[in-house]
Amino acid sequence: MDSSFLAVFGLVALTGALGSELRRDGYQFRPPEGFHMVRWEQYSGSRVGAVSLEADAPRALSAALTDGESPDAATLMVSVVERGFTASPSSRDEFAAAVMQHFQRDLGLTLSPERVERLGGAVPRVEVLGTLREAGQVRTVLVAGLASEGRHAVVAVSAPAVRWEELEPRVRASLETFRLEPTTAAGPVPRRLMGALAGALAGALVASYTAWRRRRVRQGT
Repeated sequence: MDSSFLAVFGLVALTGALGSELRRDGYQFRPPEGFHMVRWEQYSGSRVGAVSLEADAPRALSAALTDGESPDAATLMVSVVERGFTASPSSRDEFAAAVMQHFQRDLGLTLSPERVERLGGAVPRVEVLGTLREAGQVRTVLVAGLASEGRHAVVAVSAPAVRWEELEPRVRASLETFRLEPTTAAGPVPRRLMGALAGALAGALVASYTAWRRRRVRQGT
């Protein structure tokens, strides 16, 4: 971690730009200030954003947050994968490839990669930063795989490209607060609503909460 990032993180911490701690499914972190959980029953069981290096790994979306309901809203999603992840140099390219495949195969979207990094810190992670176009809007997407034994978390953040410079310090400071309790036992993954909601959640991930609501109206739900 370089000194410039430490300076940014220190500034963010001092200005209180992170929200209250969120505890869920064996992990805890402080989301960026202004982000709040959406109604969870609409999301339970989806695998959107749950990137895994192993296709058969049990995994599911665990939390979905947004900072608004306008087309300019950003979203943050946390998924838990019931497999360990080391964030090693060898896993860097594998994780990046898995992210691209997830967007293309599972979401039907093309993510254009801009940067892939392996970062140290209290919780080492691999980050994939890219952009995509959805409904005429260019979005910046950051997908981070956080190292842990037995099970690990994947955090996916999507925001309009014009907002990313302002949001990035808070997002990265938030990732530094993430802690997940390791386990060697794979737990059950909820499967209800996995089909239709996966499509709806793709809208929440890459467009906006408003666009996601329009999709649900068209689907008659």
